[in-house]
Amino acid sequence: MRAAFLGACFVAVFASAGCGSSSSRDAASDGSAPTTSVKTPSNTVDPSHAEVRASWTMLFSDQGTKSEPTQTLYAVFRRKQTDDEAKIAPEVVADSPCSMQLPGPDKHMDLGKPIADKARILLREVGSGEDSLVAVPTTGDSVAVAVFPSGGGTCTRPSDNGLLVAGDDQGTLYGMVDDGVRSVDVIADGQTHRAQLGENGFWIALPSGAEMHLDKLVLHKADGSKTELPLG
Repeated sequence: MRAAFLGACFVAVFASAGCGSSSSRDAASDGSAPTTSVKTPSNTVDPSHAEVRASWTMLFSDQGTKSEPTQTLYAVFRRKQTDDEAKIAPEVVADSPCSMQLPGPDKHMDLGKPIADKARILLREVGSGEDSLVAVPTTGDSVAVAVFPSGGGTCTRPSDNGLLVAGDDQGTLYGMVDDGVRSVDVIADGQTHRAQLGENGFWIALPSGAEMHLDKLVLHKADGSKTELPLG
């Protein structure tokens, strides 16, 4: 994997039980589908203890990291691995953030070991067209998701809605959502931007400057409801 992936910095923002996260479900008075809103996390983990190798990552969950098994959340891990996925799997696993030893006192945190035959391509031809959004689950129910081979990546456990979201300082956001999500919008400076959505993976490159004004992420679900997650 290229130097841009290997050299990504360690910064993380986490929301978990007892750490400032909360959610509320508001039933619409007009009978329309309800919207779930989640407060922005307020605690920032020491970068040296972070579980990521992206410029930043956010998790929103009332259950912390106690999510369902990855194969339950994501259909992409339940299908058979393709030949081209098998071809890149050794490199994806070797350079996966989940394979990296964490610095500091949390270096033995058990994220699990990446499972090579579960390495998957979620989206093809992202960015310049030469990268793909890839993911690989671990034996510890963590997931590594990365822009392969030249982008950033993160390794952590999924939160509510199977959500993993990471980004860089160039306005690129990417991550994963569970099988119930049908589309993903990023609201930046009041403008709505629709992300590309593949097999449980989403990716978007925002217009120049928009990354400085991130408002929220909106997950549109198959049942007509939506979940809004503030990013600012």
